[in-house]
Parts: sequence; C-alpha cells; structure tokens
Amino acid sequence: MVFFLGVGLFFSVHAVGLFPPIRAKLVSRLGQNAYLVLYSLLSIAGLVCLVSGFDSSYHVLSSTPVSADVYATGSYWMFLSLWLLLSANLPTYLKRWTYHPMTWGIVIWGIGHMLVNPDVHSRVLFGAFVFFVLVSAATSSKRSRPIGASQPRAFLDLVCFCLALLLTYLAGRFHGSFTGVALPF
Repeated sequence: MVFFLGVGLFFSVHAVGLFPPIRAKLVSRLGQNAYLVLYSLLSIAGLVCLVSGFDSSYHVLSSTPVSADVYATGSYWMFLSLWLLLSANLPTYLKRWTYHPMTWGIVIWGIGHMLVNPDVHSRVLFGAFVFFVLVSAATSSKRSRPIGASQPRAFLDLVCFCLALLLTYLAGRFHGSFTGVALPF
C-alpha cells in the first residue's frame, strides 16, 4: 500500500507541471520559493514511500512471460536509452534528428524494465514513468517557452555516445550493488 501511495504522490506532484494554470495559481498563492520547497518535499516523500514500499517479491505476475531475448539485448536498449537521455541536454545532432530524445530514452528504459520484471510493482512503477513522459511530450507544446536554438556540435554527440557507453558499462557492473538485481552483461 505504501508503494502505491508513493507512486501516486510522486507522479501527482510532477503532474502539476503539466498544467501551467494550476502551477501558476499555486506559485502566486505560495510564492516561488515556498512552491519549490513544497514541490521538493512532496516529491521526496513520494520517492521515499515508493522505494520503501517497493517489493519485487509481490508476485502477482502478469500473463506476459519474460523473454530471454530481452535479457540478451538489455545492454543495447540501455545504451540507447542513456544516449538519448544525455543527448537531450546538450546541443547535439541527435536532438535534431528526434523530437523529445529524453522522452524516447525514458520510454525505452521503462518498457525494457517492464519486459524483464513480471511483478506488479515493477510494471506499475516503470509503466507510470512511460505514461507520464508520453503525456508530458504530447502536451509540451502547450507549456513550452521559446528557447533560442543552439547550433548542434558533432563533438557533443561523440561525448554523449562515449558517456552512454561508460554508463552502460557501469550499470552492468554495479546495478546489483544498488538495486539488488544483478544484470547479465
């Protein structure tokens, strides 16, 4: 129950940002600093509930079996996810080739994790991330502020590629230490 409370709290707090009029009303009522403090505290509380209530042994399994191919290709989809996430934050050519690279990175990460984890808590958690970022991307044009376009630089694409390789290696090496679930690569 604590897990589901955490998921609800974490994503509800973040969903406020999807509705600019509601966010603006809260900021005007509370003030920018108080809003940010409240946002941060509620996000942290949701995250704490989510992590402390997470139990991968809560095995109400879905009817979708885990495929060995997903495990075998895990390092590839994890690399692609990390490359997209890193490229989203810098003026890269990859960012020009795909709209919302961060969204696609999180979608790949979330779907990959849902495919290898057949328990309800994992499916709810990673599915919530996928759903949230897809809704966020779909509604982004209503919230976006015009930002000056930066000239992409191939060097930054190379940096993101290399960092994604390094992070994929580190995730493969230390995932078990942080999450209790070792990766097969």
